[in-house]
Amino acid sequence: MKTRSFKLILMMVAVIFSSMTVPAGKAFASPEAAPASSGSSGEMIHIIFAPGTTSAEVSGSLAANAKVQYILRAGYAQLMDVSLSAPEGATLTVTSLAGMALNGLPGTGSTTAFRGYLPRTGNYVLTVSAGSKAVSYSLNVSIPQRISFKWGTTSATLTGSLKAHTSHDYILGAGQGQLMEITITPTGSSPGPQIIVYGVDGSVLQSGMGEATSFRGLLPLSQDYFVTVRAGDQDMAFTMNVIIPKRITFAAGTDSATFSGWLPAQQSQYYSLNGQKDQTLTVDILPANRAQLIIYGMDGTVLRSGMGEGSSFSGKLPSTQDYILVVRTGASAAWYKLVVAVK
Repeated sequence: MKTRSFKLILMMVAVIFSSMTVPAGKAFASPEAAPASSGSSGEMIHIIFAPGTTSAEVSGSLAANAKVQYILRAGYAQLMDVSLSAPEGATLTVTSLAGMALNGLPGTGSTTAFRGYLPRTGNYVLTVSAGSKAVSYSLNVSIPQRISFKWGTTSATLTGSLKAHTSHDYILGAGQGQLMEITITPTGSSPGPQIIVYGVDGSVLQSGMGEATSFRGLLPLSQDYFVTVRAGDQDMAFTMNVIIPKRITFAAGTDSATFSGWLPAQQSQYYSLNGQKDQTLTVDILPANRAQLIIYGMDGTVLRSGMGEGSSFSGKLPSTQDYILVVRTGASAAWYKLVVAVK
C-alpha cells in the first residue's frame, strides 16, 4: 500500500514538473546538440525552433539497443508532426514528461512517425530507439503556424521570409466542399516559392513535385490542412493570401440570394457559387459604385476583372464549375448589399 502511494506521489510530482520546468516562450538548447554517440547518459536534449520558424531537425547515431530522448515544449491543441529517418529497426515514441503515450491521428502513425494534437501545454518527450544494430538517424519536428480569419472575413494575408532550401509550415481548418485558394507573391525579384498542400489525414492536394506557386481547389474533407511554403535556390521574402469564400446557396424553389456586409477600405470579401454552362448569372452590388466587382471561374476564366468595370454583371456562364465573386472596396470603407441570381 505504501509502495502504491509513493508511486502516485511520484507521478503527481512529474506532472507538476512538466508544467513548470521550461517556461513558455523561453529558448531551449540548440538542436545541433544532438548526440553522435549512444546517448547513454540519460539526459534529455532540448529541441528549439529558430525564431520565426516552424520546424527543427536533429540527427545523431545510436549503438545497438540504445536510445536517446529529446524534449520540447508546445501548446495545447497545437498539431505536432514528427518523422524519423533511420534504417529498419529504429523506432520513435512520443510521450508526455510523465511517460503517458500520446494518441496520434487515426491512420497517420507508425513506428517512425507521429502526427497529433497535443492534449495540454507542457513538455513532450521524443524517444529514438535503435534495434539490434547501430543506426544513424535524423528526426524532423514540425509545429505548423495556425492561420485564422478575422470574424466575418473570408481571407487572410501573411508575410514571411525564407532562407534558400528551407520551408515554413502553416495549418488551417476548412470544411468539405469548400473552395480554398492560395496565392504567393514574392518580394522584389525573388523567385516564387513552391506550395505544398495536404490534409492531416495524409491526402495530398498539391505535391512538391512541381513548381506551383499557387493553389485553387475544392476540399475533399472537413479537417485541418497543411500548407508548406518552400524556398528554392535563393533567400526570399513573400506575401501569402489565403481565401476560403463564403458558399452561396439558394433556398428551395428560388434562384437568387442577397447578402449584406461591411468592408474596411482596400479590403475584399469572397463568395463562391456553382453554375451550369449557359445559365445566366446576374450580380449587383448596392448601392452602385460603392465597391468593385470581380468574377472568375475555378479554371481561371475571368468574367469581370475589376478594372473599372463597375459593380454589376449579367452574362451567360461559359462552363459548369464553381465561380468566385469578389467584393472589393477602394479608398473608403463601405456597407454593401450583394444580390446574386442564376437562371
